[in-house]
Amino acid sequence: MSPDIDRLHLAACEAGRDTYVDPATGYQALTSKALLKQGACCGNSCRHCPYGHINVGDPKLIKQSFSAPVLMNWSGKDQSIDVLFWSGGKDSLLALQHLLEEKRRVVLLTSFGALTSRVSIQNIHIKNIAKQAEFLKLPLCLVPLFPNTDYKTSIQEALDLIIVQTGAQIHRLVFGDLHLQSIRQWRIDTWPQYHIHTPLFDHPYERLLSQLWQLQKTMDLEISLSAELTMSKEVLPIGTPYTEELVGRIKENGLDAMLENGEAHTLVFPRAWKKYQ
Repeated sequence: MSPDIDRLHLAACEAGRDTYVDPATGYQALTSKALLKQGACCGNSCRHCPYGHINVGDPKLIKQSFSAPVLMNWSGKDQSIDVLFWSGGKDSLLALQHLLEEKRRVVLLTSFGALTSRVSIQNIHIKNIAKQAEFLKLPLCLVPLFPNTDYKTSIQEALDLIIVQTGAQIHRLVFGDLHLQSIRQWRIDTWPQYHIHTPLFDHPYERLLSQLWQLQKTMDLEISLSAELTMSKEVLPIGTPYTEELVGRIKENGLDAMLENGEAHTLVFPRAWKKYQ
């Protein structure tokens, strides 16, 4: 982008205008602030898209990346919300189900590598995260993490953004932790100003897996590995279905049946929808 365009865009934003005139074409160009009012990427490769062109289908037309947290798909005002730290996998889905059963208003929050456009540990592309939020009909806050930036600071910036844009107070920060007390305590220590809620913590795996299979059937979901799973005699590739049969094999190999210790990770996705690779 040329320095002239950057200057015109910045001046329009500072003046509170939604557009400026492109000197090369004479056309009106929308500012990033104007596009934020739309609440989601329109898929038209807008020059100043604040959503990282996340809904642009043609890779050749994707020229914009995320520079700051954004909140997508929010409408209306509310008094109280829960923010669910959403990884895109089965544990997040189970935690969400608990919140929906409580009839809570939920905002999904996903942090990702700004240079890779993937949820770092889960290896899930943020385009798939956005598709999940669309399928679930839930607002999504995407938080780019740049090298050498502080994680807590980036997340707090996103939480502040959610409060401003929704007009709501954050009631709880919610996580899909299963049984690792050290991680749960780290979350409590990191965000002492919020109530940390872990609705799955120490629940029997049999109950959680039964709920998972039921959700898979009811919502017509595919559940698959998003990272390789190394077992004693084989390595299962990305895309391997996470099924009852696989859970049995995982236990036979002496591994955590729900992969809580980082053995691998999962992606839940509507079976009829097309994933981004």
